[in-house]
Amino acid sequence: MVDIHTHIIPFVDDGSKSIEQSIDMIKHEISIGVKRIYCTPHHILGKYMADVETIKENFELLKQKVQEENLDVELLLGQEIYYTSRENIIDMLNNHKLLTMNNTKCILLEFSFVNEPDDIFELVYNFSCYDYKIIVAHVERYVWMTIDKVVGLRKEGAIIQVNANSVIDQTTRKESRFVKKLLKKNLVDIIASDTHYFRVSNLDKAVKKADLEFDDSFIK
Repeated sequence: MVDIHTHIIPFVDDGSKSIEQSIDMIKHEISIGVKRIYCTPHHILGKYMADVETIKENFELLKQKVQEENLDVELLLGQEIYYTSRENIIDMLNNHKLLTMNNTKCILLEFSFVNEPDDIFELVYNFSCYDYKIIVAHVERYVWMTIDKVVGLRKEGAIIQVNANSVIDQTTRKESRFVKKLLKKNLVDIIASDTHYFRVSNLDKAVKKADLEFDDSFIK
């Protein structure tokens, strides 16, 4: 399995608090069958703002520790970017102030849970004009999201990601019900763990329950 959304790099957000904690999280991922992990620390204006250099340094330290422990897993670097009109995300990406997924044109984008951005379809289109492809992080968590909006986002080229815990009914009833509808309509492109030190990865259980196989071939 591939996990494209994790908070495993230590010291850069609310994910892992130490190298040891990161290694424990990685060992758990390996134990449930994950072979490739995208490390995607938060970028949230005014909250989690570790610079790219710091993230890369900590990522390399983690990779070194994984090598030392001879762990059978591939680590790739990305970032979960919180969209706000107060930042020019495209300009920051173009100037390497934010990270894409494994240095591709694919980006993991998070939105406000309660406030819908102005014309989200145009937003996705604007990113595509610069060849960026958006992965919408945990689409079920946005109270303003609807099935029709998911359909529209996919038509604009966005990739729809849901969290494993929503698939196995370990989040709110509303989120889990929404994911069930998405799965029934074949509107889910990827399931990911969104694991933090306080949120254990249940990716294996979710993939089994959804009865679907996912890979990262869209990240390019």
